[in-house]
Amino acid sequence: MNPLRFPLSLVLLLFLWLPVARGEDIMPPFGLEWGEAPERLNTLLANGGAKVVEKKTLHGRTVWTVEGLVQPNLKCTVFYFRNGGLNEVEMQYQNATWIDNNYNDFMSNLRTRIERRFGPGKLTARSKAPVEGVTQTLVGYSWARGPSQIDLVYFAAEVPSQVYRTVSLHYKSLQ
Repeated sequence: MNPLRFPLSLVLLLFLWLPVARGEDIMPPFGLEWGEAPERLNTLLANGGAKVVEKKTLHGRTVWTVEGLVQPNLKCTVFYFRNGGLNEVEMQYQNATWIDNNYNDFMSNLRTRIERRFGPGKLTARSKAPVEGVTQTLVGYSWARGPSQIDLVYFAAEVPSQVYRTVSLHYKSLQ
């Protein structure tokens, strides 16, 4: 038996197994943890110069809308808390100077970055239809890992004289 054969086959096996075994959990952005206390997040936001512009309760969850987190084209970030702990972060990206192609490119770049890290996403929505005179476009992808998930969504609402577009990235704890 070739003495290099066993170590070489072991290295090859590890190489093939690592991407699957890694099974990297999806964590919330900004170095946060699922279940993070609102008080700690409030301190982090204040230290980072961000501002909570709205607090409300929605479907049994406390919801904070935050502006001022420094990231290109990030309009606002919405933090959701259930039972006193962080369980979702929604990052909403918009740019008033962008046209549809800019949003498509932005979403494509985000999707590519997520797929490099978590593999192919699942197409969850793709539609374009008029709703009460407003043409609505929705495209969504999802990645799930263990007890957490990322959703990437493009939404547009258009009438002849106005258009609203946004790309949102949702980090969710499924527990």
